[in-house]
Amino acid sequence: MENFANKLEQALMPVASRLANIKYLIALRDGMVYAMPFFIVGSIILLLLNLPLTDPNNFMYSEWYANLMAEHKGNWLQPFYATLGMSCLFISFGIGSSLGKQYGLPEVTSGFLSLFAFLMVAAPVTGWPPAINASYLDSKGMFTAIVFSFLAIEVYRFMQARKMTIRLPEQVPPAIARSFESLTPVIALILILQPLNLLVASVGEGGMLVPQLMMEIFKPLVSAADSLPGLLLIVLLVHVLWFCGLHGANIVTGVIGAIMLTNLSANQAALEAGQALPAIFAGGFLDSFVYLGGAGATLGLAIAMSISKSAHLRSIGRLSVVPGLFNINEPVLFGAPVVMNPILGIPFIVVPLINVTVAYLATSMDLVGRVVALVPWTTPGPLAAFLGTNFSVSALALSLGLVAFSTVAYLPFLRVYAKSLESQEEVQVQGEAVTA
Repeated sequence: MENFANKLEQALMPVASRLANIKYLIALRDGMVYAMPFFIVGSIILLLLNLPLTDPNNFMYSEWYANLMAEHKGNWLQPFYATLGMSCLFISFGIGSSLGKQYGLPEVTSGFLSLFAFLMVAAPVTGWPPAINASYLDSKGMFTAIVFSFLAIEVYRFMQARKMTIRLPEQVPPAIARSFESLTPVIALILILQPLNLLVASVGEGGMLVPQLMMEIFKPLVSAADSLPGLLLIVLLVHVLWFCGLHGANIVTGVIGAIMLTNLSANQAALEAGQALPAIFAGGFLDSFVYLGGAGATLGLAIAMSISKSAHLRSIGRLSVVPGLFNINEPVLFGAPVVMNPILGIPFIVVPLINVTVAYLATSMDLVGRVVALVPWTTPGPLAAFLGTNFSVSALALSLGLVAFSTVAYLPFLRVYAKSLESQEEVQVQGEAVTA
């Protein structure tokens, strides 16, 4: 087992380490994390305003709630519009500040330059007094925010490295000096982006905006991720990275976060319009049905370990169950350990693949509700499924069933691992006896 683990480490660790250190992926992850509190609050507001209590044909119908929403719903949507409705403003600033920090550039200036670049291409102004087109400030402009945030920071870094900035004497306060340093990057971005706007607008009848073009470019990626093969690939990559000891979810979330939020926005718009929800892979879909207890569905492993005959595994399992309920699984990942463990690594990778397949098929057949709200990642999986799907009881039942399945699936591998530990202990004792 040790030889196998060493060979795996030699083969996978170099690739995994390179992935973990890609600056763009780190900036993407940070941008999503910085913006997440606003998105969660916006989702909760939308959820509270769209409880399944307004349909007279539903047994959950509540007349007082239906009347309340009919009269006041429009007045309380502003928090949603100011959070998820303008999500790209938060994300572009977060991406820019994170990438700028990695390059040793001023964080705040980098954030503002990225925000400026995004607004230049995604928020056209018309008429007088000026009116801003905010259609692409939500997740429809997500890929535009990502690409042009990167572009803004690369332009800034290029100009800083070649001293193409206005430098004031040392006696000038630092804040004022930095503001003058950013003048030339702002001008450079204008000279790059405004001609791009005009070029894109000249395409097709009635013109086109840059975010529309970006949506067309990334449409195949979004569609692929919302398919079963795409989800299987995402889940496989996350768990292979975790098996190597790297935080797979953090690494991959940088790429898939934009897709999850884009699909979530589509589902929320459909919910608000009373239409069928289009996307399966949206918001916390993986948290609700796959990461049950954390990556690897390790709440099931912690439960299985807590009833193991091995005192060592049983003690770790019992210590890991409570954190696992809140999706904190480092105690079991590194305590068992699961990382670089070829025995427990098999169910660690395979069980989530089965979970995501079952959840995808159940959702596609409308047996469970689709995700319309973000909930904190520390919310227990079954509860997250219930809340995120607008109180779908079938989603709650499915998530609980998947926890039970993962527990049963881990048991045979855990027994094999327990026996291997016993064999190692016997060999160690015999060796110590011979030495003595």
